[in-house]
Amino acid sequence: MTIRIQGNEIDLADVRRLYPAAIIRYADGTVTQISIEWYDETKNADVELLHYAICVHFAKEERPPAIFPCEDRGKLEEEIAAIASQIEG
Repeated sequence: MTIRIQGNEIDLADVRRLYPAAIIRYADGTVTQISIEWYDETKNADVELLHYAICVHFAKEERPPAIFPCEDRGKLEEEIAAIASQIEG
């Protein structure tokens, strides 16, 4: 099965993990992706939200992950709904 995320076709047979995330920067400059639940529970002055994203990790580890940024949480929720509707058929 193939799905579309922000105009990109992705074969689900090639996907190991697909999930929403918050992309943050810690006070020391480290940028990383974290779960939205973690961000909601621990956001503070030491953590800057850069954006939300849909993250896709592929089964073949030599293929780099695909990160699809979303400008805000509303857009992230729209992307999640669009992916779900494609999977549900």
